[in-house]
Amino acid sequence: MSKMSRQERQAYDQAMKRRKKQSSSGRRSRSRYTDYDGNEIDESYIRNRRNGRYTGYDTYDRYSDYDDYNGYDDYDDDYDDYDYEERPRRTRMPEDLGFGYPKERKSSRRRGTEDDYSGTGRRNRKKNGKLILLIQLIATAVFLASAVYLGMIPWLYLGIGAVVLLILALLIYRMQNGFRKKRFLGGLLGLLISAVLLVAAFYMFEVRSALNDITDGNEAPELKETAASIDVSKDPFSVYISGIDVYGDITQQSRSDVNIIATVNPKTKQILLVTTPRDYYVPIPGVSGGYPDKLTHAGTYGIATSMATLEELYDVDIPFYVRVNFTSLIEMVDTLGGIDVDSELAFTTGDESGMVVDVKEGTNHFNGKEALAFCRERHALADGDNQRGKNQQAVIEAMLKKAASPSILIKGPRLIDQVSGNTETNMSTSQLQELVRVQLAGMNGWNVVSVAAEGTSSSEYCYSYSGGPLSVIIPDDASVASIQEKINAVEAGETISK
Repeated sequence: MSKMSRQERQAYDQAMKRRKKQSSSGRRSRSRYTDYDGNEIDESYIRNRRNGRYTGYDTYDRYSDYDDYNGYDDYDDDYDDYDYEERPRRTRMPEDLGFGYPKERKSSRRRGTEDDYSGTGRRNRKKNGKLILLIQLIATAVFLASAVYLGMIPWLYLGIGAVVLLILALLIYRMQNGFRKKRFLGGLLGLLISAVLLVAAFYMFEVRSALNDITDGNEAPELKETAASIDVSKDPFSVYISGIDVYGDITQQSRSDVNIIATVNPKTKQILLVTTPRDYYVPIPGVSGGYPDKLTHAGTYGIATSMATLEELYDVDIPFYVRVNFTSLIEMVDTLGGIDVDSELAFTTGDESGMVVDVKEGTNHFNGKEALAFCRERHALADGDNQRGKNQQAVIEAMLKKAASPSILIKGPRLIDQVSGNTETNMSTSQLQELVRVQLAGMNGWNVVSVAAEGTSSSEYCYSYSGGPLSVIIPDDASVASIQEKINAVEAGETISK
């Protein structure tokens, strides 16, 4: 080891004296670093020396004010005879020149487990993230496949839903590589979304099965070929809505208390509802031999007979029918969350209509049972069956408006599931799917116009009853002709009004 020069020795001794003096007086420098004169030194300067320019214990900065010499052993000959005590050999440290290292500060951040900082922990996190991603992708695929099988959701909505679910899956996968709390929330969210998608897929599968129970009715097999050839998304068509006065099984043969023809033009978004009183005095084709009878009695010979009677009356082709009963009406209205019905009159229904309901003139909000009582009541009405037909129209119109709202996206599948055992139609499954899909894709309101056939009350003999004359309504020819014109106008794509 080379000897210190005289200048080095003096600088060293002065630094040691100052440090002893400072420690004895208890004064502490505000800075952790000082030079030989006790002046504070900027910490950045110390970092620069420590990181780059300080190279060893026995070498010093060539740019220091204290290193004005040519070498360790080259100094003035005047000091050759300088005698000083040889101190024990010691490794020189940076603090010997007044430079010290800062103390380590304890970190306030809680360190995780050793596994969090190891390669094994990272591999486990990636493995768990990939597993949750796989589960979510499988659930998404099952959900989209069930939606396609259901066949009622527009393709545009399916595409948007697929993109959103894929982005959500990737975001959750990225959360698996974050901190422990974020990983836990990401995993929980991924599993929750997967469970919801699987439940929704199962529900859509059940709805699709229920749809098969509603469609392809065989009450009018002679109309099957004609009905199958109609494109319900483009071609105008008419549907006979028959309401039979029974609860429970829809396949029962019974009188038809509700007789409504709905003429639909899907291109112009128009629906014409034509109500014919149940007591309308008309011939029943193929049954009465031209002798008049009540329209409601045609239902006892089958729904095809009722359709043929109305076709002859209005000179219109009716390829489709929908048959409902008391139970299905209650369930449909309740599933829709109730309906707002406009009543022309204020009256109170009687017990014979199912329940007592105070109906006010104007808008009334009805649940399923209240709507049924409103449809069935006729004894409290001055115009009897004519006004009852108008009330039935008001209920059907309110249901159509509610079904055309955006809420049908959620309530539509449940509605089909609820009424599967109490509703029947000869529309094919694909036709009903296409009709719902067109409505959901457009989400535009329909122009619904309601008209009712008029006539005069009378008492006449009927073909189906030989016990005596019955209360009937003699058709008004002008009213029937006006309805025929409106039906033709809707089929031609013209805009109509009441």
